[in-house]
Amino acid sequence: MKLKIPSQLLLCFLSVMSFAQNEVTVSGTVIDADDKAPLEYATVSFFSKKENRMVTGGITDTKGVFKIDVPVGVYTVAVEYLSYKTKTYEDKSIEKDINLGTVTLALNLEALKAVEIIAERTTVEIKLDKKIYNVGKDLTVRGGTVSDVLDNVPSVSVDVEGNVALRGNDDVRILINGKPSGLVGLNSTEALRQLPAEAIERVEVITAPSARYDAEGTAGILNIILRRSKLQGINGAITVNAGYPSQAGISGNINYRTGDFNFFNTTSYNYRNVPGNSFSDTEFFPDNNRLEETRDFDRIRKGLNSNFGVEWYINDSASLTTSIQYRNSNNERESNNFIREFDTNGLLTSSRTRFDPEFEDDKTIQYTVNFDKQFGDNSDHRLTLNFQYEESSELEESLIVQDNVPVEDVATDENQDRIF
Repeated sequence: MKLKIPSQLLLCFLSVMSFAQNEVTVSGTVIDADDKAPLEYATVSFFSKKENRMVTGGITDTKGVFKIDVPVGVYTVAVEYLSYKTKTYEDKSIEKDINLGTVTLALNLEALKAVEIIAERTTVEIKLDKKIYNVGKDLTVRGGTVSDVLDNVPSVSVDVEGNVALRGNDDVRILINGKPSGLVGLNSTEALRQLPAEAIERVEVITAPSARYDAEGTAGILNIILRRSKLQGINGAITVNAGYPSQAGISGNINYRTGDFNFFNTTSYNYRNVPGNSFSDTEFFPDNNRLEETRDFDRIRKGLNSNFGVEWYINDSASLTTSIQYRNSNNERESNNFIREFDTNGLLTSSRTRFDPEFEDDKTIQYTVNFDKQFGDNSDHRLTLNFQYEESSELEESLIVQDNVPVEDVATDENQDRIF
């Protein structure tokens, strides 16, 4: 049996084959020249020099990867991203499938001078092993602290005392830049009230920690990533806030980057006075005795936090960072109680006054050395070496004075040295 193919069909088939063979695939990866992060939605364009027009193009995916089908020819290839310098490949001959490799784009500082940033959106990214909350310029936390930021993070709650819980479980491990930190040492509640919200870039919520994290914290891990400037020269910011009835704070950060070195400092001071009063009337059955208690209290909270460090960019894939961090918080609480007891007939049987002053002083100083080396283009393949030494002390004093007579005096002093 002989198979006959019409000449028109054969000609059409050969034309399709010829067209397919004239188109090849150009691929590559676009990343930031400083932190090696992939640049999503970077534009790759192919311009024909003969026809002086753009022939085709495409954008990168979430990993900074692009794959574009291009007709065979000679092109000017332009890789662009907003606020970055354009990288151009002149007279690029494309005759077969080709991989341009890793394309690094650097910030265009001159262009940035003409850009006015109106706002940064706070978004939540869902990844396989964690949720990422990008703080941005969230107006709801501006002038606030880490506690205010965490209270906005999905699945995370912060109570009135500043205690942090993840999905209702308060057994949470808190890391700073992926590492244990003296900032959340003996008293993490007070520490989180001191660090300014403006110093935070993002918060990672890790509910199923991998083997790289210690088995601590049954609820999960909160990894707080601090901001680092990438701009050359000197840059910084100062934030001042005030509130009623008596709340004030100031925070500032400054970076000086020159060549392969970046010097940075973040310092903040917070003052808050929380006055209040309460009244209770308790009746006891079956005797019908009553107890009235009037209470006036003041809570004064003061905190200083400062972090200074130097970052050395050894090459495009390795960096060494050293830093010193100091934290000091003082808390004073005073309570004046007036207590009266009544019998069944409503007659006053006794009255007394009670004065409860409490004082707490918490100090931490931490020294950190961190080495980070990235292998290849994958940011997940990296070697990280950390050394931390910290000294922490916490002094608590409390006194109970009843009818001007001291009845109880308690003082505790806790000191701790740790090496990570």
